[in-house]
Amino acid sequence: MDNRLKIAVVGIGGTGSATCRYLARSGHIVIGYEQFEIGHQKGSSHGESRIIRYTYPDILYTEMMSDAYKLWNELENEANETLFVKCGGLYFGAEDCSDVLITEKALIDTNLPYKRLTAEETTQHYPAVHLKSNEIALYQADSGYLRATKCVLANVRLAREYGATILENTPVTDIIPLNNGKTIIRTSGSNEDQFDRVIVTAGPWISKLFSILNLALNITRQQIVYLNIKKNHEYFHSSQFPVWIDANTHMYGFPMDGQIVGVKMASHQCGQTVTDLDAPRSSVDEDYIQLIRNYAKQRFPDLSEEITYSQTCLYTNTFNGDFIIDQIPEMANVFIVSGCSGHGFKFTVLLGKIVADLATGKPYSRDISRFYLKNFLTKDLPQEYRRL
Repeated sequence: MDNRLKIAVVGIGGTGSATCRYLARSGHIVIGYEQFEIGHQKGSSHGESRIIRYTYPDILYTEMMSDAYKLWNELENEANETLFVKCGGLYFGAEDCSDVLITEKALIDTNLPYKRLTAEETTQHYPAVHLKSNEIALYQADSGYLRATKCVLANVRLAREYGATILENTPVTDIIPLNNGKTIIRTSGSNEDQFDRVIVTAGPWISKLFSILNLALNITRQQIVYLNIKKNHEYFHSSQFPVWIDANTHMYGFPMDGQIVGVKMASHQCGQTVTDLDAPRSSVDEDYIQLIRNYAKQRFPDLSEEITYSQTCLYTNTFNGDFIIDQIPEMANVFIVSGCSGHGFKFTVLLGKIVADLATGKPYSRDISRFYLKNFLTKDLPQEYRRL
């Protein structure tokens, strides 16, 4: 008896590419739909680096990261290429900063090894980093960064090797449930196909596909900047310069990635709201560049003010930063993952596995009820769509 399901995956970024790989590896018939080319730069699953870390002031995310780390290691081995650069990570802020203290408690509660460093000790270990005298840093050796675009490409390559069909430049226009339990996927040009399951991981475009849901998502334009190194280049090598996050300002950054000159820095604060996803994206703002320069001057005096590269991306934000993982009401065989809120790439390999398992009848071992759709629906939603 053939127990294979025919499953569509809409949106082949970080989560969607992993979903395709898991489903195809399990023997299902998989067709992935990507409206742009694989590895495109219009969303948020691209670039040379995304931070990976255990350190969260939220114990559920810390626990989920323990699952994700295993899956990233598995992907690296399966793809036979380097996708994760383990350089350690610093999470720093004022010694009485609540996020730092809660994060430290999460590390203790989950028995993860770490070091608490004073400002002076931080500079001794990592001479490029200058903290204020009243600040401390939490160092966790398992942190580092993922090569985002390479991760997506590796997942897609392996999914295809397992038999998945990945369609590029193929926008999905409609998702239509049928009375027989099947679901129609309609693409531009009015092409149609029927599926047993549909999984949508379309980032900011998810609201367009499910406009009836009135999802409480805020799409924002985010910016990153690479600053050149003025002196002591060796201080910014991954062996001496960890990934870092400033808990007070929400600035974050990376060591030299070996692909783009200088070091990457950005702010996690939500940027300008984007209402037209198809409008041309403007270049990085001059005042944002100056913000980065001013911050670097205080924290990393060995950096210059020269910009070697800059880029924008999109965050798909929920009101509280939680993910959305659930079935669509009234569409029992349609599942969505969304709202990664700028911190989700490190989870994409896990989110792909969670939704692939949910769609094929295997629940995730941890309680993720806070990620259910009912927590993110606006109050004016039609009554039938609130029956969860």
